[in-house]
Amino acid sequence: MEKPINDGSHSEELFSHLKTISEKEDLPQCTSESHLSCLKQDILNEKTELEATLKEAELVTHSVELLLPLFKDTIEEINFENANLSALNLKKIFEQKEILTKELDTFKNVKLTLEHLLRKRDYKQTGNSLPSMLLENLTDNESENANLKKKVFEKEAHIQELSSLFQNEKANTLKANRFSQSVKVVHERLQLQIHKKEAKNDKLKEYMKSLETKIANWNLQLRMNKNEAVVMKEASRQKTVALKKASKVYKQRLDHFTGAIEKLTSQIRDQEAKLSETISASNAWKSHYEKIVIEKTELEVQIKTMKKQIINLLEDLKKMEDHGKNSCEEILRKIHSIEYENETLNLENTKLKLIFPCRIIESKNMNILNVLDLLCYISSKNITLASLKDEVVSVENELLELQEVEKKQKTLIEMYKTQVQKLQETAEIVKSRCENLLHKSNQITKTKNKYVEKMRGQMESHLKELEHVGDSLMAAKRRLHECQESLQCCKGKCADQEHTIRELQGQVDGNHNLLMKLSLEEENYLIQLKCENLQQKLEQMDSENKELEKKLANQEECLKHSNLKFKEKSAEYTALARQLEAALEEGRQKVAEEIEKTSSREKALQIKISDLETELRKKNEEQNQLVCKMNSDPETP
Repeated sequence: MEKPINDGSHSEELFSHLKTISEKEDLPQCTSESHLSCLKQDILNEKTELEATLKEAELVTHSVELLLPLFKDTIEEINFENANLSALNLKKIFEQKEILTKELDTFKNVKLTLEHLLRKRDYKQTGNSLPSMLLENLTDNESENANLKKKVFEKEAHIQELSSLFQNEKANTLKANRFSQSVKVVHERLQLQIHKKEAKNDKLKEYMKSLETKIANWNLQLRMNKNEAVVMKEASRQKTVALKKASKVYKQRLDHFTGAIEKLTSQIRDQEAKLSETISASNAWKSHYEKIVIEKTELEVQIKTMKKQIINLLEDLKKMEDHGKNSCEEILRKIHSIEYENETLNLENTKLKLIFPCRIIESKNMNILNVLDLLCYISSKNITLASLKDEVVSVENELLELQEVEKKQKTLIEMYKTQVQKLQETAEIVKSRCENLLHKSNQITKTKNKYVEKMRGQMESHLKELEHVGDSLMAAKRRLHECQESLQCCKGKCADQEHTIRELQGQVDGNHNLLMKLSLEEENYLIQLKCENLQQKLEQMDSENKELEKKLANQEECLKHSNLKFKEKSAEYTALARQLEAALEEGRQKVAEEIEKTSSREKALQIKISDLETELRKKNEEQNQLVCKMNSDPETP
């Protein structure tokens, strides 16, 4: 630390020397040629002085460069972690800081004086007009001055860098001071806390004794709980054995029920096959019925054509009747005229009986026969028309009856279709119920197995928790022992630090005391919470064991209830299967009866159709004969 002090005195001497040089330059200079030699000597002296000042400035910079690493080393020597800053270290830091500030001030002053000298020298060189011999020397001097200026600027830059470093170091020192103050405050607080902890450790010892007694009681309770857990394990094992037996019985029942369900499914399949057969038969009957409907439509078309023919024939008959009436009237007129003629002829015949008896009789007989033939022909035509009308009415009545029969058959077919659909729906419902029962039984077995596994896991977890409680108690004892050892260590440290603590006792605030109280109260509260949590866990274990027993009882009741329901449903399914079989048999019987009825009706319809066809043929033949006769009659007269 002696070198920087000497460097500071040397810089002050340099600063005073520069001041003297500036004062000397302020003196009036002569411009005559006689004083040129004096000027040269002055210039040389100034050069030497400037070189000396530059050398001194370099020395000052070198001293500053040496000061900065020393200052850094002193700062690095401080251990901020231990926070034990001594007064000597602080004094060293402040002394080095003052030296650096002085050196920087001297740098600034030297810089200003050098700039002033250089400016004056430039001014002198510009103001004096020297001869050519001096100009060369002046140019050399100017070049040297330029080099010196460059060196000065370099030194200024270096000085600025050093000043920036110094400012950074100053900031670091401020931070270090603040940190040291905070460390002192923390150290004081910690010492106060140690005193308070020493005061309360006695209380904690008493409390720990009470806790040890409580822990002993808890150990007894844990042993009791372990014994109870062993008893519960044995009971749970017995229950598991009983559950296994019940599950075996339940599996046997399930196998039995699955066999019964398979039988039901086979019966349902048979019934479905029978239903498919009935459906195929109904489809065949439908196709046959469609054929009958087609034939019926054809017959209806034929009937319509026959009706048209009958209407035409009736019109022809009306025409014939009109023609017959007209012919009858003419015939009556002719008869009247013939009678009148006969009367006249009778009168004449009476006169001529004797002369022509045989001829008169023959002529009379011929006229009467012709009249009788005409009358018989007309009456036969009326009879045929009435019989045709009666037959048409009977055919229409038969058609109406056939239409009613067809409507009845359609309604019966729809009824059978609805019955078949209902039977299919019931079969599907039975299938779905059987599937639901199987699914439910599987779910019940799965839930039981899962519940048993859960119970086992819960019991194992509870036992593990009890073991962890014992481990936690042992860890708490270990922590107490470690705390006691740490307290003894703290007492040793506190004995060493009593002097510093006594000096700083007056600077303690009441808030720190409150904070410490709160922290200790929180620790005590946490310990109480842990104890309460352990008690709550034990109570929860007891309550959970009780709940498990209740759940097992409820499960047994549910198993019994489910078995009863399963038996009831199996009885319902057997009854439904019987009802289905009876309904299928009734449907088959009804279908067979309907098929027989339809076959008999079809046969009767075919017979009636054949009879009607023969009658129509006969009527057509008779009509043709009548037409032929009618055509032949007008030709004969």
